[in-house]
Amino acid sequence: MRLKVNPNRMELLRLRRRLGLAERGHKLLKDKLEELMRQMLEASRKLAELHQKIDSEFEFITRALAVVRTAHSLSEIDELIPEGQLKIEVEKGRLLNLTVPEFSLSEFQPSAYDFFLTESELDVALKHFQNLLPQLLEFSSLWKKLELLANEIEVTRRRVNALEYILIPSLKETIRSISARLEEIERSYQVQLMRVKDIVRHH
Repeated sequence: MRLKVNPNRMELLRLRRRLGLAERGHKLLKDKLEELMRQMLEASRKLAELHQKIDSEFEFITRALAVVRTAHSLSEIDELIPEGQLKIEVEKGRLLNLTVPEFSLSEFQPSAYDFFLTESELDVALKHFQNLLPQLLEFSSLWKKLELLANEIEVTRRRVNALEYILIPSLKETIRSISARLEEIERSYQVQLMRVKDIVRHH
């Protein structure tokens, strides 16, 4: 699609500069898109591996807690096991132009409970939960990272396509059109000049 501009040399120079910037921007955006895709594939692989580990830990915890639940009601468990302390820190990481949250365990202090009044399976569940917590936080960080990467990939791809299929072809077509028009005007001037010379020679 040709742009609506005046067909003169100043406009031609401006469009050529604009085309150069658009082509450089297109290359940079394509490089960025490739890096975003690489980061997304790497994060997806890590997430899949972590998912398997978390599922494995959850199996132990679920089995252990099922045994505890057969011996005590929920109200009894609440009385036997008071609340503990759990603190999570959130830091901001950088990935290209994205700000990615990174979660980490600041404090985990299980409550003190009576070993004689509870089943040993509760100790097993607690131990596995302690192993699970950092993995859950890493899983959350990776999930948010993937979400941000997916959004950024979509935005970047749209920009790349807009430059590749709309702006750059329009600029090239307009430059060709203006160049052809200027060449036509120049040929017209040369013909007129030759006629003037012929007239001057014959007088």
